[in-house]
Amino acid sequence: MSSQHITKKIINSPETCVDDNLRGVVAAFPALQLHPKHRVITVRQKTDTGRVAILGGGGSGHEPFASGFVGEGLLDGAVAGGVFASPPTGHVLYAIAQLYKYNSGGVLVIIGNYTGDRLNFGKAIEKAKISGIKVEGLIVGEDVASSKNKTGGRSMVGEVLFYKLCGAMAAKGYDLETIRKEAVESNKYMATLGVCLSACSLPGQPPLFETVHDEMELGAGVHGEAGIAKVKMGTAKEVVAMILDQIISYLKLGAGDRVAATIDNLGGTSFLEMNIISAETKDYLESKQITVERIFTGHLKTSLEMHGFQICLLQLPAERGDVWLQLLDAPAEAAAWTGCAMSVGKTGGHGDDDTLLQTHAIRTASGPSLTLEGQELLRGGLSAAANDLIQSEALLNKLDSGCGDGDCGITLKKFGHAIQSYLDTSSVEYPSNVLWDLSEIAETDMGGTSGGIYSLGLSAASQALASAKSNDVSSWLSAWESAMQAITKYGGAEPGDRTMLDTLHSAAEVYKQNIKGDLVELLKKTVTAADEGAKATANMVARAGRASYVASGYAHDEDAGARAVAVWLQAILKYIIKNK
Repeated sequence: MSSQHITKKIINSPETCVDDNLRGVVAAFPALQLHPKHRVITVRQKTDTGRVAILGGGGSGHEPFASGFVGEGLLDGAVAGGVFASPPTGHVLYAIAQLYKYNSGGVLVIIGNYTGDRLNFGKAIEKAKISGIKVEGLIVGEDVASSKNKTGGRSMVGEVLFYKLCGAMAAKGYDLETIRKEAVESNKYMATLGVCLSACSLPGQPPLFETVHDEMELGAGVHGEAGIAKVKMGTAKEVVAMILDQIISYLKLGAGDRVAATIDNLGGTSFLEMNIISAETKDYLESKQITVERIFTGHLKTSLEMHGFQICLLQLPAERGDVWLQLLDAPAEAAAWTGCAMSVGKTGGHGDDDTLLQTHAIRTASGPSLTLEGQELLRGGLSAAANDLIQSEALLNKLDSGCGDGDCGITLKKFGHAIQSYLDTSSVEYPSNVLWDLSEIAETDMGGTSGGIYSLGLSAASQALASAKSNDVSSWLSAWESAMQAITKYGGAEPGDRTMLDTLHSAAEVYKQNIKGDLVELLKKTVTAADEGAKATANMVARAGRASYVASGYAHDEDAGARAVAVWLQAILKYIIKNK
């Protein structure tokens, strides 16, 4: 472990990070009150509510747990320990006394099922009772991986659900014993299991354990613990199914059962991954004919920056399920609670109205038509361009790495294949229609910024040809210039900015200068100009496009977009020269 590098974290110091974190919570949410000596955060209260207060807490490093859930309909207070360490008894006792001062209905202390928390929170509760405070503790835990331990499963993200259930009951005026009894019952119907792809690290320390690139830890804990088994990486669908199979077995769920699902980000998992996991969770449960009434997802109880997630299912039994669902849906306002009115299911499925973007009449011929010979030249030129784009994938990707995201070749290859498919079935009699079709293909098959730029340019060129009187060299120059103007207008780049426009502009200028001469010579000079335009970008400073976002040292070769234009433009012109 000593040979590992300390993980970089943006903190002031490992010693002050917990207190600095709490100061940040109340800086962002000043409606809360910080009691700094005891690391306690509470709602601001001046008069007795007469109801029960709910207190949570535990070690830090699980943010937003627990201070992020202090607010209306959830916790009335939270007490924080050191990173992955239980708060001391004195701090817990202070939090209990502070809440009881303004909540004469008593205090319910929710305790995670960990030895340190059980001891320190338990001792504080007993001391509070001796001093006359009406207080009860509730030890909760729902981890499947550790469920065979003598003391039961560890407390995972399900602890947050207890905050919500108990907070809602307290807001409704339930008494202390009723709240505790209902929570104890719900714990029997709850189970959590998760995986991690990489470990977290305590501030000032290296990662707690190592994972190889193709493995995950199944059953990892929220204190940086490794799991109960190493398993091979799989797709989101496969990993979710593996986790849910164990939870379903543990809870003995079957067709017709109802659940509320909570999907917890362990800290370092992207929104994209979390959304995919949510979709796969819903699909898999429904494939087992288990009704998913709610899905709550997000950073709830994390393990610092651990890359992984947990799935928690709360079964909603026939006799109590509707009551628990009402409590989960009850109004709540806290910084980190993700449930809201939009969490409640609506009738009706999901789908697209494919009629919206369809034209309501068959498109008529637009602009001048081509002779059969002209059609063959256009079809052959486009086919050559498509082939060369596909063959140039590696080159364009290489040019795009460093100063871009390395996928220019992949994107243009998609365009090339889409053009080939188009040419297999489509007429090319009307060039304006062809360019419009290509603009649609660029939008749907290329996608991203490149697709948008190509789509804009091609659609502008299409409109220019639609109003042309003939398919002569001047009409094509007009279409060419219209395309460049549209790209500049919406893309923001101009010639000289190290983009595709540099190739288009250089070639267009030579084309314009030689437009009255011999056609073959015109095309040959344009081919040369396209190549020179692309090469010139190697010495330009990027002022637009993705390359402008990175240091100039990364942009030491031709611009990938500029070279891509040269590839397809030269392919088209060379084909015409050869077959004219």
